[in-house]
Amino acid sequence: MNKSVFAVAAAVLLLAACDKPAPVVVTPPPAPSPPVVVTPPPNPSADAAKASADKAADAAKDASMAAKGSAMDAKDAANKADAAAKDAKK
Repeated sequence: MNKSVFAVAAAVLLLAACDKPAPVVVTPPPAPSPPVVVTPPPNPSADAAKASADKAADAAKDASMAAKGSAMDAKDAANKADAAAKDAKK
């Protein structure tokens, strides 16, 4: 009987050793693709508006320079008239 108990115990151990589940290998999920950034196309009307604003700024600058020149001419004429008036009084 001891041999049969020993045989049964050996069989149970053998089956218990063989009955272990295989290790489960878990693979990580694939990395998500990077986000795609979509930029809107340039607005042609914005470019046209900028060009128009630049043109207006240039025209204003030219007008300012012309006005400055006219003011200097007027000042020179006034000084000459003043000098002529002083000469006439003498």
